[in-house]
Formats: sequence, C-alpha cells, structure tokens
Amino acid sequence: MSKNILLVEDDGIQQIIMERYINELGHSVLATVSEGRAAIQAALSLDGIDLIIMDIRLSDDIDGIEAMSRIREKSQVKVIYVTGNTEPATRERAKETDYIAYVEKPITFNKLKSAVSKAF
Repeated sequence: MSKNILLVEDDGIQQIIMERYINELGHSVLATVSEGRAAIQAALSLDGIDLIIMDIRLSDDIDGIEAMSRIREKSQVKVIYVTGNTEPATRERAKETDYIAYVEKPITFNKLKSAVSKAF
C-alpha cells in the first residue's frame, strides 16, 4: 500500500535521488522541503503524511532533530533520519524523537528500502 512521505533534505541532488528511491518503493513524496522551519510547517499542515524522511543538517537555523522535537509536540508521525553526521552525541539527541531508523549517507536504495520497511 502506497504511503505519503514528507522529504526534508537540503541538497538538491540528494532530493532527486531519494524521491526516485521512494517512488521505486511504491510510495509518494507529498512534499519536499529543505529547511527546519518549512519541515515543521509542512508536517503540521499537510494532511496524510505517513512518514518523514529527515536530514539532520538543514539550510536554516533549525536542524532536523530540533524540527522533529517541535513536530512531536503535536504529532506522532514516523521519522527516519538520513544524515552524514555520525557523531554519537547527535544520535543520542535524535533518540529523544523516537525515530524508526537512523541511516548514514551516502544513501543507497537498499539502505532506504530497509529503513522504510521498518516503518511499515
């Protein structure tokens, strides 16, 4: 069954790659945003989001973990982090947002498929 995904990624090439992977998995990208503020707004205003795929480093002053913390105040939507950040402290911060998976870049189809299958 197709799910609706909010993609939060600030790198245009990564956006294209992940959108392609999501479509290959049979799901739909409901919206793509590149900033933490836009992620919060989209997550709380768009209907039917089943999953957020969230980069941690974003192009504004709110990172992906902070954005998810704010989203969590109003929503229990599932989240998968996709990041180049391998620091243990960052992963510990992310745990507070109850994520499904923490996927390190570079993203591959199989890494994303595995993470999405955990969510659904």
